[in-house]
Amino acid sequence: MNIAYITMQFPVPSETFLSLDIEALRKQGHEVSVYGLRPKHKQHDVLMKEQGHEGLAVENFSLKTFFLSAWFCLRHPIMFFSLLYWAVKVSIKSPKHLFKSLVLLPSVLGHFQKIYQAKPYVVHLFWGHYPSMLGYLVKRFMPSTVVSQFLGAHDLVTNYSGSTVLAKDVDLLFTHSKSNLPLLEERGVDPDRVNVVLRGTKLDFPYEGSLEKFDSLDKPVFLTAARLIEEKGVDDVLRVFSKVLEHYPEAKLNIAGDGPYKTQLIKLVEDLGCSKSVFFLGHIKQTELIEHMSGSHFFILMSCYPSERLPNVVKEAMYQQCVVLTTRTEGIDELVDYGVSGFVVEKSDYSRGADCIMSCLLYPDSARSIAVAAKKVIEQRFDVDRSVKKYIELWATSLKVKGLL
Repeated sequence: MNIAYITMQFPVPSETFLSLDIEALRKQGHEVSVYGLRPKHKQHDVLMKEQGHEGLAVENFSLKTFFLSAWFCLRHPIMFFSLLYWAVKVSIKSPKHLFKSLVLLPSVLGHFQKIYQAKPYVVHLFWGHYPSMLGYLVKRFMPSTVVSQFLGAHDLVTNYSGSTVLAKDVDLLFTHSKSNLPLLEERGVDPDRVNVVLRGTKLDFPYEGSLEKFDSLDKPVFLTAARLIEEKGVDDVLRVFSKVLEHYPEAKLNIAGDGPYKTQLIKLVEDLGCSKSVFFLGHIKQTELIEHMSGSHFFILMSCYPSERLPNVVKEAMYQQCVVLTTRTEGIDELVDYGVSGFVVEKSDYSRGADCIMSCLLYPDSARSIAVAAKKVIEQRFDVDRSVKKYIELWATSLKVKGLL
């Protein structure tokens, strides 16, 4: 099956879940190409290698794409004006969305030119907001192609009207959490049309957390991994850790990730008196992050990010048998069962978070039990290969309806 993935930029450090999906598809023998509406990331070449994308066809916006779009407008003025009319119509009430739609227009047209020539079986909008412009063109002018659209938390927060307009017309709709269905229904999307496919994670890393690490908790090792922005709540992770450090002075916290909030976090570490116990790892390869997880007792993610849904990094930590502490975000109960497979606290409630950790430190058997249950949840429900198979099955069914399989 030939599948074109449409996203905003690929690859990027914060979207390893997209890389996992694509590599799972390729592993199962499908041909995948990726189109990003923005220019390539400054770490593009490094990320392509780190995430195992050798041989993958990737097209981000470039000067070549811009010239292709100009040529396309000259050759296909009806298609150009059709898209322009649609983009203005769906975003006319929002100056911000209208401006972004017009800015992205050359990228959308340039990529559509390539897709129009390549004629993939499936065009999948990995993000369902601005990529819906390209989805509109494919649906309108390539009727034999299956168009599928993912609508997740980020799409709902972005609230681009074109998303829900297109959703009523695409062949397949996906989301990754039941918690998104009520809001989709509020936006006029029929929830019965939405396929809820849990977003899986990779289970075949060379590292595997052992329960033996819980034999001694005198020197507990903590880990967090996030983009270092204020909304990700790394400051609350530090506050949880500082409370634990009062009772376990040999505890250690590793922070994986980079971002503009790092300077403020370093200052907070100093203010909390944790400088000798906290280590900033910066951006690290996913395999290195998994290795850190396998050796850590606790993984903490205190995110306040509005579009946080069932974070993959939490799934990875659970599979590596870390005791996970995270915040109450939409749908989190589908992943973490409080006190059974991890802990969930309200956003910014670092005091309660510290209490949860302390309960495990005082009763190692409880920590061990939670780690076992956490891994079982991921094995049974969040395997990326199983998730991708569901996509493939649904795409194949739609292709049969169109008489292409």
